[in-house]
Amino acid sequence: MKSVLIAIGLLVVLSGCAFPPKPSTPPEKPFVSDGCSYWPDGDYFDCCFEHDKDYWWGGTPQERKNSDLRLVKCVKDKGHTILPYIMYIGIRVGGYGWLPTPFRWGFGRPWPKGYYSEAEKQTIGNLNPK
Repeated sequence: MKSVLIAIGLLVVLSGCAFPPKPSTPPEKPFVSDGCSYWPDGDYFDCCFEHDKDYWWGGTPQERKNSDLRLVKCVKDKGHTILPYIMYIGIRVGGYGWLPTPFRWGFGRPWPKGYYSEAEKQTIGNLNPK
């Protein structure tokens, strides 16, 4: 159990590495939501829908982490206690931008463009206003 917690902690720390800001232009693919990917939609579908918007757009690892934490808060606000943390572990592990999955970070852009390189940082410009 201790090694699992260490691995999860390491993933969380590594997910906050410095990357350039997300682009100000929308993704090429139209927005779609599958609700809570591979998870029952329950009374928190709206939380997953908003989370899908962030994942569609993509951006920096810190933006991804912030989006995941907003999902946790939203599900907690619906009265769930343990469920938000189980969901958090699943999305932190399964949502990396370099995974070729339909629900990865930045899924609105051609794979693997969930995150951006240092060279692109110079040409991207402003952050997308929410």
